Amino acid sequence: MVCAASASPICHALDAGVSAIGATGGLRIPSAEVLAPGEFAFGVGNEQDVRLGSYTHRRNYTAGFGLGGGVEVFGRLADYQNPDQYPSHAPGVFKINGPRDLSANIKWQLPLSGAWLPALAVGATDLQGGASFFQSVYAVASDQLGPVRWTLGYGKSKTSTGGSARVLDGVFGGAELRLFDTRATALVEHNGSHWNAGLRYYSPPQAWAGGAQWVGSVQRSFRAVDAAGLPANATSVNLSLVVPLGAPDGERDTASRAALAAAPLPPLTSAASSSTPAPVAGQPGSDIHARQTALAAALRQTGLGATRVGMAGTELVVVYENLRYLQTEADALGIVLGLAAEIAPPGAERVRAVSLKAGLPVVGLSVPLAAYRAYLRDEASAGAVRAELQVGAGLPTATVVWADEPAAPGNRVRVALKPLINYTLGTEYSVFDYSLAAQARVSAPLWTGAQVYADLVQRVADSPEMQPGGGYASSQIRNGLQSLALQQSLWLGPRVFASGGAGRYRYDALGAEGELIAFLPWREDSLHLRGQMLRRDAGMVREESSSAVYRWRASPVWWVEGGYHSYADRSQGPSLAVSRWLGDVALQFYARKGGVNSFLGIELSLPLAPRQGMAAAPLQFTGSPRFTAGLRTLLTSSVNTGNWILPAAARPTDLSYKAELEQLDAGRLTPDSLSAQLPRLREAFFRYARGLLP
Repeated sequence: MVCAASASPICHALDAGVSAIGATGGLRIPSAEVLAPGEFAFGVGNEQDVRLGSYTHRRNYTAGFGLGGGVEVFGRLADYQNPDQYPSHAPGVFKINGPRDLSANIKWQLPLSGAWLPALAVGATDLQGGASFFQSVYAVASDQLGPVRWTLGYGKSKTSTGGSARVLDGVFGGAELRLFDTRATALVEHNGSHWNAGLRYYSPPQAWAGGAQWVGSVQRSFRAVDAAGLPANATSVNLSLVVPLGAPDGERDTASRAALAAAPLPPLTSAASSSTPAPVAGQPGSDIHARQTALAAALRQTGLGATRVGMAGTELVVVYENLRYLQTEADALGIVLGLAAEIAPPGAERVRAVSLKAGLPVVGLSVPLAAYRAYLRDEASAGAVRAELQVGAGLPTATVVWADEPAAPGNRVRVALKPLINYTLGTEYSVFDYSLAAQARVSAPLWTGAQVYADLVQRVADSPEMQPGGGYASSQIRNGLQSLALQQSLWLGPRVFASGGAGRYRYDALGAEGELIAFLPWREDSLHLRGQMLRRDAGMVREESSSAVYRWRASPVWWVEGGYHSYADRSQGPSLAVSRWLGDVALQFYARKGGVNSFLGIELSLPLAPRQGMAAAPLQFTGSPRFTAGLRTLLTSSVNTGNWILPAAARPTDLSYKAELEQLDAGRLTPDSLSAQLPRLREAFFRYARGLLP
């Protein structure tokens, strides 16, 4: 759904749609609404400004994100061509005779509210320099009057490259009328140059697709003229998909309460209290030992491995290894804490969940037992738990009396599958060229913190330009053994994590790589050092790169990173990146300089694994906890006069084994992140573990 930033998180499904220009709004105009925080929108259509020329192939692709704070960003790829007039369709030959343009749009809804004040926003289209076909800045107001939503704005446009087309130039506006008690609307609007009218349909949110919603539009232009002043009215369509990325805390709380109502937990009469005698752990036949044994059995039923239960004074300690709930470690922590809180033996006052990766403790989350049990029953707020929540690197300092011997790892061999893709967008050769492959990472634990892994790659498909003889043949992915290495991770201190590896990398190179992360004691920030040294052809060819990055965690969902890099292409330079977490999806905007080359880019990172995957087993198949795809553009200058594609230029150290991703939940095992995810911890318990209790 799409809603105003100042509105309730649960907004009317018909509030706004996605415009063909790449913004929330009408058919071809923006409104003052923005995508809600954490929403993603993708659209495709065949609308084209006729003043750009006459083309038989017309496509608009848009993708946008709601960043929060009233800000949305969109990218747009416009492709208008006459393919029958290409000189050749053979690989390696330019296939372009019309606009093929990548651009970026941004809109900010002003943080103003009042009884009679409409939503107000300012925005800009086509922020990318160089060729500009859709450049404009605008201010717009929108409001709802009964079944009618109106929009009125003013824009200032720049004449497009090579033509007379202007976008949002002058006064624009429109109205959208809901058709009776349906999910359809009728729209009429003026975009500053001509009239448009059409129909739009909003599908109900699809529960099976996480609340995703389809929005389809059909429109007809009126009084439109081409560059020669001749009538050029046209009919076009647009289809958009709006997807919420990550459930808001309110939705998770609602789901937890519904599950609690359907299967109530026992009353708090058995809650631990300070007056209860201290437990005697590990004594067979005692109620304490029976409860610990029952807890370990329940944990194994959830698909977690290497489980072990014990007591450290009055703290119940649960150790586990999670390779099943890969979207975030918070799900596994929620399952463990929920079960432990409900099965805790008498005398326990706190519960600590310790997560292992390759046998190495990576995080320990401790909560007060009474407050957490009350929170599970919705009889205490998350704030009561946060007030006493403790996060550390692993086991408690006190001696743990275990109820049983160390459990064997739940899995011995893990096969993680993920796609690999090299691609280009909007070039002179094609709209989209790609080389797609499947990677299988086979790994096995050795000793504490150590594992051996091999990456096997099989190419699946290539576009013609990525094949031999094509314009981007050098970017074709190779088949074969990509990596074979030994990796060791360890804690050098309570706040210093290190991971290093040695072996064969990038098919035919021998070398070593490593990463060190220092968590600062005075706040949640961290310092990241990465390096890689590779040798090919008996050491004659050397590839070396290193990075130093400081991460400022402005909040659990906003990160700012500044760094300096020595790139593999032997250039050096600084970088600045801003990351926004949208649930389990991360969106990063960055600027990077290497020698004479400067780039602006965007990266999207998301899990490619089900929320609940395969349970621990001797041979376990999983998805990938994180897949990253991005797009960057070279800034033109007196040295780089064209927007060239330079695949190898100014690339930061790209480790084969990304320890922060694999072992530290992509940097989300910090106190602020875990504290903010308490609603998810509770919801994960009710979703995956409540059924294991009476």
